[in-house]
Parts: sequence; structure tokens; C-alpha cells
Amino acid sequence: MKDAKTLLASLPEELINALLSSYTEIESNFVHRKWKVSELDAGHFVEAARRIVEHKLIGNYTAIGKDLPKFTDQVLVQYEQRSGDETYRILIPRVLRAIYGVRNKRGVGHLGKVSPNEMDATLILYNVKWVLAEIMRLESGLTPEETQRAVDRVVERQIALLWKDGDIVRVIDESMETRDQVLLHLNDSSPQTETDLREKCEYKNPTNFRKILKGLHQKKLIFYGPDSKCLITPLGVKAAEKLALSRL
Repeated sequence: MKDAKTLLASLPEELINALLSSYTEIESNFVHRKWKVSELDAGHFVEAARRIVEHKLIGNYTAIGKDLPKFTDQVLVQYEQRSGDETYRILIPRVLRAIYGVRNKRGVGHLGKVSPNEMDATLILYNVKWVLAEIMRLESGLTPEETQRAVDRVVERQIALLWKDGDIVRVIDESMETRDQVLLHLNDSSPQTETDLREKCEYKNPTNFRKILKGLHQKKLIFYGPDSKCLITPLGVKAAEKLALSRL
């Protein structure tokens, strides 16, 4: 996020830090398929972005640590009636309100009948990306071409490492080593049999594949049982999450 921080330098530093740290958490937890945590982090992003809107439209903002006014229709009207760029007055506040609504009313912020899921987390991620990109565009002070390149890096589509279609599950990164593919598959679903994992990795040689599993077992990244079932260990989970982040 170094480029984003540079482009946001016209804003108060504590607001930049709050906005970017919450965005990073949303993106990280989305990649790790932690839908509920990703959506909860969106609340922090909305709070940071609302303070930026206040700063731009009013000239000051609610201190961090102090509760913001409830996000009501009246608040949207108040933003709209201020002078300033309509993106800050109208567009960003309405997108933030939608994010906050999903976060609060879909079983995330409170107990509810509808559980958070990938669809909700995806909606939140790309709305958050749009808000961040718009703020970067408005605050950059760079040429349109330079700003566009930085915005493109933020809004680049998030591609999941695992592709699923029914019973088919594959790692779509052709350059990834088999041992890493095994960790990603087990992090997605554990335990799994040796046969299932070899099929998902499309590895033809059973003997060599068994050596890969034994190597992961020796490093305590997985437990390779006598019944040929494989379970991921806490060390393996950590390794799989680090691997996922490195491929962002």
C-alpha cells in the first residue's frame, strides 16, 4: 500500500493509516476465505472513510476513539447539502452506507438469521476498493495517467487461488509447486485422502507424491496418517496463509 499512502498524503496521517490498515485487513481475510472477519473489518473502513468525508466537507472530523453519529438517512442529507466535490457529498457516503448495511444486517455485526458468506464479503471488498480508489483519485495531485495506474493496482480483480466447480477443485496458479498446492487444498478442507489430494494436484506418480506428503509430515506442516489421510497442522495453516498473501 506504499503507493496509496503517497497518493493520500493530503489527508491527516491518522486517517490515512486507519483507512489503509482496515483495507489491508479486509483484503487479507478475504484471501484467507475468512468471510465474517473480512466483513467485520469493513466497519473500521467505513468509520475511517466517514471521517475523511467529514474532513473534506466540514474542515474537521470526529476524533478517532469518539463515536461517530449513527449512519442515518439524515446524515446522508447533511453530507449532500455541504459544498464540495459531489463524490464526497453524494457517491462515497451512499456506498459507505451500503457497506455498513451489509456489515450490520447480514448476521455479521450482530446475531441474525442470515450467515455471512462469500457473496457478501465479495460485495464489500469491491465496494471498499471503489471507495479507496476514488479517494486516491481525488487526493493524488498527480497526472491523470499516474493516478490511473495507481488506482488500477488497487481495484485489480481479486483472483482466488482455488477454482471450484462442483466436485472439481484446482489451484489455478500453474507455477505453484505441488507441496504448496497440497497445503492450500488442506487449508481449504482437512482431512483429505492421499488419493483425493493427488487427483486435485493432477500428480501422476503416486510414489513421488507420497514422498511429498511425507516431507510435509516431517516438517510438521501436515499429519500423514497410516490410513493415508492427511490433516493440516497449525504450522501448515500458517504456511498456507503466508503463501496465499504472497500471491496477492
